[in-house]
Amino acid sequence: MSQPKQSIDIELPPNLQVSKPVFQKMLFLTNALEQGWTIKKSNDSFIFTKKHENKREIFQENYLETFVASNFVNNVGLPDFLK
Repeated sequence: MSQPKQSIDIELPPNLQVSKPVFQKMLFLTNALEQGWTIKKSNDSFIFTKKHENKREIFQENYLETFVASNFVNNVGLPDFLK
């Protein structure tokens, strides 16, 4: 039997402002997580990993461009009112 979801109430300041680059980074990371990627931070770098049928895969040189584009364009992490 699953437990009911608990809501976490976080009080935000009424004048909260997030810069566009910070918001884009948050959206990008959220979208990658929603697509099944694991994200670790090492110093100032993010490391993205994803299981591919438990095999190590070598991606084409243009995969990074595809990965970035799919996580910026995809609105997976946005609430409906922001889409």
